[in-house]
Amino acid sequence: MHITRTQYLVLGLTLFISSLLHAAPFRDGDIAVFYGDSITAGGKYYSYIYDYYLTRFPTRTISFINAGISGDSAGGAFGRMEEDVITKKPSVVCVMFGMNDVGRGNYVSNATPSQLAAQNNAIKHYEANMTKLLNTLAASATKPELYLLTPSPFDQTAINDRNNNQPGCNDGLGRCATFVRATAPAFHAKVIEFYAAMTALNKQVQQNNPKATIIGSDRVHPGAAGHTYMAYLFLKAQGVPAEVSTITIDTTAAAKNATVSGLTRTATSLSFTVKENALPFPLDPAAAEMLTWGVAFHQELNQQMLTIKGLKAGMYQLKIDNTPTVTASAEVFAAGINLATNTTPQLLQAKKVAQINEQRRSAESKIRLYAAVRWYLGHRKVNPDDAIAVQQHYDNLPNKTGYYESRIPEYLKEWKTISTVFDRVNQLTAEARAAAQPVEHRYELIPAN
Repeated sequence: MHITRTQYLVLGLTLFISSLLHAAPFRDGDIAVFYGDSITAGGKYYSYIYDYYLTRFPTRTISFINAGISGDSAGGAFGRMEEDVITKKPSVVCVMFGMNDVGRGNYVSNATPSQLAAQNNAIKHYEANMTKLLNTLAASATKPELYLLTPSPFDQTAINDRNNNQPGCNDGLGRCATFVRATAPAFHAKVIEFYAAMTALNKQVQQNNPKATIIGSDRVHPGAAGHTYMAYLFLKAQGVPAEVSTITIDTTAAAKNATVSGLTRTATSLSFTVKENALPFPLDPAAAEMLTWGVAFHQELNQQMLTIKGLKAGMYQLKIDNTPTVTASAEVFAAGINLATNTTPQLLQAKKVAQINEQRRSAESKIRLYAAVRWYLGHRKVNPDDAIAVQQHYDNLPNKTGYYESRIPEYLKEWKTISTVFDRVNQLTAEARAAAQPVEHRYELIPAN
């Protein structure tokens, strides 16, 4: 297989980062809260991580809770910590701030001395606010394990027609990332490296196409492919297994993370029953672009290997549950096939799990929207639980079209019944877990016509 320069660089960076980090996979019973700004509130990277755990460890009960707020910062998040994080009794808190702390508006061509000073002051405030936030988390009742995520980058180099590159902004985020790495040991925290890996990959992608970006046209919010790469980096840092299952059929059957029974072999065909302990990862079709960036996602995180030896030369068709799945030569089957990259009943089951999880994420996003309104009101000294005070604040607003302001009427109408949304999230969580439970499948290998 031909390896491009980009793939070598991405692989090298991944190995380097993996050698520095010592995060462990989430354990059964963990409650993991993801605490951040709009990049977290959007929930894609965190939801893709959840897809992995649902399908790879279907017997583990792990709770994933989104505590992102659009527009938030390390300083702003402190005031909502009790409601959004502490009351969830987390065993793990994953913290990522910086994009709204860095002061993006101060990054312009030919910055003035006052703008340069503002850039430096923003970093100082970020460091002070992060230290305060982490001290409070570390001292909270559940003493959660802390994962510090270096901020995802601002794409200041992509060429587009929006005139929004804000030169130097990503370098400011790099200073935030440096602080995160430096402060982690004091809190016995694990570092998840987004900034360096994503900045390097973005640079390599743009060498081939200066208009390309792994972030997006707004230079801030990654799309599905970028969020999947973030999930990949997170999971690699945790050292999670690549193996879904490994099945080898020769004169007998051998299996890892699966059981094989009922092996029957004739001169021209064979059949057997498989029950795996996991499902392949349901890669979002919208994220397929990531594979063109040289990210070895399937090789490193999604290996469902089937090897069949001793076949006579020729072409063979694999059926799973009587559905044609793979047609390949005896040599290819003997070398091993990664079923995770093929449409199988197992992958279709995994995609159903991901669909339910996406419904759960969508329902949870409504909670995050109202949490954002509560955050907005709290910063304006308005009690979000005092409907009369909230209404008065809204009535007195000179501008009711802002992101938060425009949502106050809906908040007033629906917050009193928010428990039904929480119930829906819990229901969908249970449905996703149930849908992820592995079942038996019948394999049949016959000569291809």
